[in-house]
Amino acid sequence: MTAPHDEVEPGGEPDPAPRTPRLGVRARLARQATPLHVGERVSIRHLVTDPQRGPRPTDVVGRLLAMDDDLLLVVDRRAHLHTIAVADVLASRIVPPHPRLEPEPPVPTSEAPLVRRAARVLVIDRDDRVLLVAHHPTADESVWTAPGGGLEDDEDHRTAARREVVEELGLDTEPGPCVLLRQAAFTFRGVWLEQHEQWFLVRVDDFDHHDAPLDDAGISRARWWSLAELQGTDAHLEPRRLAELLAHVIEVGVPEPPWTFDE
Repeated sequence: MTAPHDEVEPGGEPDPAPRTPRLGVRARLARQATPLHVGERVSIRHLVTDPQRGPRPTDVVGRLLAMDDDLLLVVDRRAHLHTIAVADVLASRIVPPHPRLEPEPPVPTSEAPLVRRAARVLVIDRDDRVLLVAHHPTADESVWTAPGGGLEDDEDHRTAARREVVEELGLDTEPGPCVLLRQAAFTFRGVWLEQHEQWFLVRVDDFDHHDAPLDDAGISRARWWSLAELQGTDAHLEPRRLAELLAHVIEVGVPEPPWTFDE
């Protein structure tokens, strides 16, 4: 997880911008972020879990896109989407636009969604079950899909897939071949997204999903699914043809070229 605090970088020197803001700006700096501030620029200090050091504070600065009782979404200047658990927030404040840098992307709409590159990993065990995680696009809705997430600036899809499978599942393994290219438009907590995904295959012999760290505020749990369960479930799966993809990998092998889904 990144921490792009562009006013004061961790371990760095304060921004050389003027240090005596006007009274109106000072008043804004004192305001705590609430759902009423969606669309404004915020600074959020929150806890992230470091595998070696445990929970540690970090900062993110960007435009507040959504906020409810359990999650808030912030987009930074690089168009990276940060999903933060409200319970992990240590402090928040409204901050003015940076005087010398370009503003963060505006609040996305259905006509102008936030474009995001993402990588996912199709984890299949020796019993041909697939490991899926539950996301919550609304507080009351669950969507089951493969583990994964957005790319960092210096990553390609394969590098991001390897990082995400370590962060979410605790699996330190090299992703296999790409099996799916997917473009999907959807909303998450009311934020419009256009996501461009690459899915990579990972085979495991034995893995206890109860040990998965699930280091993503938007994920609540993980579980193994058999092909028969996917084919017979009424649960919301993404992509909708996930059972068809799993059947092909099990019965035929890696699709060449990768399948393409546009949804």
